[in-house]
Amino acid sequence: MMPTMALCADAESIRRPDLIGLAGENLARQEWLRLFSSGEEARRFLRADRSVAEAWIASCDDVEPINLAAALKRDRADLRVCLLAFQGTGSLMSRATAAGIDASLTRQAFVERYAAAKRRHVPTGDTAGTGPGAGAGAPRSAVRFAPAPALTSRPPVSGHPAFVLPVVSGSGGAGKSTVAVLSALFSQGLGYRTLLLDFDLRFGDAHELVGVPGALAVDEALASPARLEGLAPDGLVPAVLAAPKRLEDAEAVVREAPRLLDDLRGRFDVVVANTGASWAEEHALLLERCSKALFLVDQRPSSLRACRHALELCSRCGIATGPFLFAANRCAKGAPLTSIDVSCALRGAPAVELRDGGGEVEELLGAGQPLDLIAAKNDLCTSLEHVLVDLLPGCEGRTLSLAEPSGARRERRFGRGRRRVGRRGAPCPC
Repeated sequence: MMPTMALCADAESIRRPDLIGLAGENLARQEWLRLFSSGEEARRFLRADRSVAEAWIASCDDVEPINLAAALKRDRADLRVCLLAFQGTGSLMSRATAAGIDASLTRQAFVERYAAAKRRHVPTGDTAGTGPGAGAGAPRSAVRFAPAPALTSRPPVSGHPAFVLPVVSGSGGAGKSTVAVLSALFSQGLGYRTLLLDFDLRFGDAHELVGVPGALAVDEALASPARLEGLAPDGLVPAVLAAPKRLEDAEAVVREAPRLLDDLRGRFDVVVANTGASWAEEHALLLERCSKALFLVDQRPSSLRACRHALELCSRCGIATGPFLFAANRCAKGAPLTSIDVSCALRGAPAVELRDGGGEVEELLGAGQPLDLIAAKNDLCTSLEHVLVDLLPGCEGRTLSLAEPSGARRERRFGRGRRRVGRRGAPCPC
């Protein structure tokens, strides 16, 4: 069989395909796939051999992947060139577009493209166990994960996959963790079986903010899938799946994330996902599966600029932005940005406002008492509730269940609740 596809990867990735998302694959045995670890060799071969129609550029031993991809496209305009941009930055995507590279693939998109190509080339009857991960050779990482078949989805709670709501922003400090935690609590209070998923895989602390410091972590769930059976809401508190306990496990988690996300969608009605400030592959994985995405812009002009950069990145990566709902966060009288400003800056995209909740938000979430914050009818909570009622599916007629703050919680607030009573009806000091 003549090769019709080419893969350029460094020698280590060819020996260990799990490094590029192809755990268990024996790349050398794929007769339809031509392998290169040298950029110079790849250019020389592909200039002379026209049987290869598509080339995937992951890495190579002697040249930067983006430079090799651009060179191959110059050598052969008819060759479809795909750059594997697992951790692609905006600068990298801009260079890829300028070079005429046909596609920039996330890890999941590459795995799916590889599997589809393999199905086309493997004879009928030989396809069993030919997908990535089917053979021997599990991914090596700091954490040992169970094999893929161990995660088996069960029927969705409401008869259809969960409503997935990532909370994202173009830069850090926009309030993603706060909004994600409160959104999950509101969803649970409205009667949806809800999961708060902390997909800020490096610095996530949503489990602390929601008051569940001992929550199951993502890496623990992947290492022992049976523990997902015990993942359930507790009264008005949603189920919580925390960020990995060890920073260095983040990349290993991303490799296994697609099957985890697909499994979680079958266990809950709503999955609210917190995300990190630096855009990476985990953002793409969530946004490719989202029902809606809440995109926060705070009151800094840099936040709005970062939002536009992130949208440009989504466009280059083929991620649909139609489900995005933009939210101007920390709005108050006299604040620089309103929802109208955000909408105009984003060429008429729909935008809403989330009010500034003041110091009470940090005080109570920092103490792991979000239910007290909601019960206090904080301005942020009230505005977010209105947004979610319009956003969540089938919300008409649902009643929000609230918990009164316990006596112990009131004591930990140092009398702040009593002072608020006097302020609640007063004009806004702003």
